[in-house]
Amino acid sequence: MNKITSITLVGVAINISLGFIKIIVGIFASSQALIADGIHSFSDLVSDAAVIIGAKFWTLPADDSHPYGHGRIETLVNIFIGLLILTVGIGIGWNSLKAVSIDKNLNPPGWSALFVALLSVLVKEILYRWNAKWGTKLRSRALIANGWHHRSDAFSSLPVAVAVVAGQIFPGLVYLDQIAAMIVAVMIIYASWGVMSPSFKELLEARESENLEADIIAMGETNPEIREIHKIRSRRIGGAILIDFHLLVHPEMSVEKAHDIAEDLKDKIKKEKDEIIDIIVHVEPHKS
Repeated sequence: MNKITSITLVGVAINISLGFIKIIVGIFASSQALIADGIHSFSDLVSDAAVIIGAKFWTLPADDSHPYGHGRIETLVNIFIGLLILTVGIGIGWNSLKAVSIDKNLNPPGWSALFVALLSVLVKEILYRWNAKWGTKLRSRALIANGWHHRSDAFSSLPVAVAVVAGQIFPGLVYLDQIAAMIVAVMIIYASWGVMSPSFKELLEARESENLEADIIAMGETNPEIREIHKIRSRRIGGAILIDFHLLVHPEMSVEKAHDIAEDLKDKIKKEKDEIIDIIVHVEPHKS
């Protein structure tokens, strides 16, 4: 079992436990927002399953049919998780609107809902930080995305807690819980875009970053025999980055020496930027 799978399985156990607790307490405490939050916890199980299954494939080494590896599978998993979060957010918002328009005899949620909501905030924030830490260490965007799914669960529990306190203080405001559920929905929908946006950029092969290009130029400037670096292009495949650029040297330099300079620079870049797995350098003469 790899590290990504073992981390995700811990999340599975916690999501199942929290989901049942939220829904059961939400029913007895008359908190629709907490019930909605419990459904959101169960939706995390689908993203957990996507990470566990997807990790078996995107971690496969490169082969003849996939010379750049299988990293785009992780990108597709990220988009799936984002769409899942989006669907849950829309569903929760729709159910809250229906409750406001139909249910005229709403009761304020009980105090037990507050304790469960605060427990969820604490546990899910810890899960987010754990997933984000290992996602960064393992260069797994899917693990980080799943961590954001956990954090969206933590965020969605905060309005529940506020609604419980406000409902007890102002029992006449019967729709506070439904308003809280709508706020939960908006926060979840916003989180879904944060998960999907980097993956869409990757599929469209957007440049990685201006900072990366500036760093490559700066590394080239440390060698006085490199006259210029330009036409830098970068793209991401899962947790890896591929780049290519033009390296300009003295026009009378031998091919062998120019090749050695290019190889030295490639080694330096890969050493300092471990996400970069492949570099193509086009050597050409500098025209003074």
